[in-house]
Amino acid sequence: MSNPGPAITTAIHPSNLSSVQALRVIGTVKNVNLAALGDTAFQVNNSSSFVPVSVVIANANNAGANVDVSSVSVGVYTAKSKGGSAILTTAVLTSQTTAAYVTVSAASTPNTAQSAQTLYVNVSVATATATADVYVYGYDLSVSS
Repeated sequence: MSNPGPAITTAIHPSNLSSVQALRVIGTVKNVNLAALGDTAFQVNNSSSFVPVSVVIANANNAGANVDVSSVSVGVYTAKSKGGSAILTTAVLTSQTTAAYVTVSAASTPNTAQSAQTLYVNVSVATATATADVYVYGYDLSVSS
């Protein structure tokens, strides 16, 4: 049998791109506690500069059970306590009444490059018990070396 050549590893995750300025997941945080007021911090993935495009809030549940989080207010910011730049200005998850529903919102600052390395999900109106996952998508503007 002939040698097929060197081993090659291919990553299909959107954070593993060989070029910059591509729309991808900028950061994500799983299981944000929607029952507690305040901030949940999460890191920006491999980007020193990015333009946020959208924020996705999904998988709202209570230990796997459906839960209505339509009264919860959530925002994403570059500093604690709604400080810095608003990636997503605080808004009520009005239609998110089941775990299957996904809220997709346009970013609040789609024309401003951001360099923050930590983002904060801020819950300003909570619910009894629930969690949700938050994804920030944007264009990576990092300069490749």
